[in-house]
Amino acid sequence: MIAPCVRRLGHLLLATALTFAVSAYADDKPCTLHSGGKYYDLTPLKSSKDYRFEIDSGREFYLNVCRGVSTDPWNTGVPENEGDIAGLIRRDHGDFSIGIVNTTLEMVDGGLMLRQANGSPCKDMDNVRGSSLIRFICDTSVFAAGKPVVIDKFPPNSQDACHYELEWRTHFACPTGERGFLSGLFVSCIITAMILFMLYMVSSTLYNHFVLRLRGPQLLPKFTLQHAHEILDVSYEMFKSLLDRGSWRSSRDVNFTSHHWTSREEEEAMFSADSPEPGRESAPPVHSANDSGEAGMQSGGEGHRIIRL
Repeated sequence: MIAPCVRRLGHLLLATALTFAVSAYADDKPCTLHSGGKYYDLTPLKSSKDYRFEIDSGREFYLNVCRGVSTDPWNTGVPENEGDIAGLIRRDHGDFSIGIVNTTLEMVDGGLMLRQANGSPCKDMDNVRGSSLIRFICDTSVFAAGKPVVIDKFPPNSQDACHYELEWRTHFACPTGERGFLSGLFVSCIITAMILFMLYMVSSTLYNHFVLRLRGPQLLPKFTLQHAHEILDVSYEMFKSLLDRGSWRSSRDVNFTSHHWTSREEEEAMFSADSPEPGRESAPPVHSANDSGEAGMQSGGEGHRIIRL
């Protein structure tokens, strides 16, 4: 009984792990790029704390990668429904957004490039909004995340520039090994094993408490093959009883031999058959000889009692 259940459970777990591995391998993650047979991944640059530096004689520049800035923006002129702000510059009359978060990388002249647009409205420019372009350069000598540097802006020599170009040297811009199918399968198997372990802990504790009636430290799970078989047996019987109960209820609701009537309809039909029809007198009850004799004796006895009184 238990062997087919164990085999089916094993097949289900293997199919689940394969599904996870294939999906992890097939999906193209944000801030990643395949180019020239190489794989690039800038997700390590995503930070919970913004990259902060100064430009234009002390103005603070806040920037993040693959996510919005954690610094609260002020009066940027960018509607909230357009997306998260990728970077901003502190200015006198409000923050200037250099664009909305973009996670699509490009390969231009052998280097990674990230374009960001739809920022704050530009000053003295109709229908023009802030934008930026970040060029990531592979530099193995930079062991940390590195730091972005503004190399150009438009209009040039302006305190209210509208477009910014930045250069970011980091070893994260170098090609890296992509996680393959086998590694994805391995990770999926580990996750599945952890989920099964937690389920076993919970089910073993419940089994010890409700079935074996154990208390105290004896409630702790037992890691034995016999104990696991007992839990599987109980789980199989409970699942089977639930299925049988569901099938019994469904067969009770529908009677296939009575024109698909339900049990409630059958009861109503039986009651209507037993009740007399309107305008029809019911026949007087038929009494047998014994009933007449008993009735006479009872009446006689009652009369005799009246004479004696």
